[in-house]
Amino acid sequence: MRQRKIVRALALAALLLLLGGCAFSSPEELYAVPRASEDYQNLQEQIDLVRSAGAEYAGPLQGTNTQPVQLMDLDGDGVQEAVAFFRTTATDDTPPLKIYIYRQTSEGAYEVWNIIEGDGTAINSIAYEDLDGWTDAQGRTDRELVVSWRLSDKVYQLMAYSVRTPEAERLMSPISYTDYALWDMDKDNLREIVVLNLNTVDGIGQADYYDYRDGQMVLQSSAPLSNAITGLVSDSRPRTGFLNHGGVSEPALFVTSNLTTGIITDIFAWDGGLINITYNPATSMSDGTLRLNNNIVIQDINGDGYLEVPKPTALPDPRSTGSADFWSVQWVQYDLDGKANVVYTTYYNGEDGWYLVLPETWQGKIALSRQDNTGSGERGVLFYPYSAGQGEANTQSRPFLAIYKLTGPNRVARAHTGERFILLEQDDTIYAAELHNDSGWDCGVDQEGIKALFHLIQSDW
Repeated sequence: MRQRKIVRALALAALLLLLGGCAFSSPEELYAVPRASEDYQNLQEQIDLVRSAGAEYAGPLQGTNTQPVQLMDLDGDGVQEAVAFFRTTATDDTPPLKIYIYRQTSEGAYEVWNIIEGDGTAINSIAYEDLDGWTDAQGRTDRELVVSWRLSDKVYQLMAYSVRTPEAERLMSPISYTDYALWDMDKDNLREIVVLNLNTVDGIGQADYYDYRDGQMVLQSSAPLSNAITGLVSDSRPRTGFLNHGGVSEPALFVTSNLTTGIITDIFAWDGGLINITYNPATSMSDGTLRLNNNIVIQDINGDGYLEVPKPTALPDPRSTGSADFWSVQWVQYDLDGKANVVYTTYYNGEDGWYLVLPETWQGKIALSRQDNTGSGERGVLFYPYSAGQGEANTQSRPFLAIYKLTGPNRVARAHTGERFILLEQDDTIYAAELHNDSGWDCGVDQEGIKALFHLIQSDW
């Protein structure tokens, strides 16, 4: 009962924050622990003691856990502890950043259980994971804290702590990093830490694999990143997922980085040690994943549970000689041996949120052009028959297919204009298509075929 009251109190506070904050009189109060529960009053009092001594709230800057006060069952007993983040004035004896862990007594009152201190300007992120597999006599599993301390604008240190006892135990020495991921790479049902370090001056880097051994997170194995990397892609954290290895799912880490000539993806897996399955020792790069277009991201495009790496190729536009706007994309799966398998090829329209699986008979034989009427809420893509080397003859061809994204109040009427047929309807959007028999080219696909080949882009992040 006490736990349900706490959850309801936090939900109420979140709702008030979303409503604009006008119910609070100061920014400090925006972060205050909600006072709606009598059982929670004690926690507020404990936090106020820290704040009255000169501390301010300092919630983590990144990740999924950014609230300045968080509830988390750290010891597996079904009762959530409270984790609060503060910044204080640094002294010679005391670091400025502090993480207070409060746990409930048998009477329901909160008390300080643990204090973790760190140097830096901010707590960059925190994660709660089972790293060591420890269980108590009742079979309950606890969680460790993986904390990133931000030392300066681009310098971070990673630490892991056990808070099983009132004195926090460091499970690893501070590790500087460019990025990191928590993932069960070796399939032992525990998370490991893969730390990425990149020397952008020399363009070299590596991934280091830390696993729990004899009371510590220990460096077990390393594998190289591609050479000539100028930095990790800023809007794409390392992606955890799976490889299809003969029908067996193998955990993998997909790391996408910038090059001066495009982007590249290194895929790390575990095979008795950490390996970069896409790495070519002859070139010191993952050549097979190199691509120019950085707007098409790794995803499970066909929904089979395995991630595919896009390999885009520019499609011609018979009406233009400008930059490439249309992309044929091969979606490539890898197995544990680094063998590539193309699951299918698509035209990918990220701007309008859809893609079309391209039949094999179309590949290398089509060109695309846009036909938009944004004033009426109509965005169209025209598909033309195309032959390389025909030059001017291609510009005279007529489209064999048009696909439209229709919005606006009259979208239903426009979806039935001419020979159009509906592919998919959403609340405020209709996707429609039209096949043209006067193009002079038989595409070999009828209306039902186009419907089967058409898909919306689904975010699986």
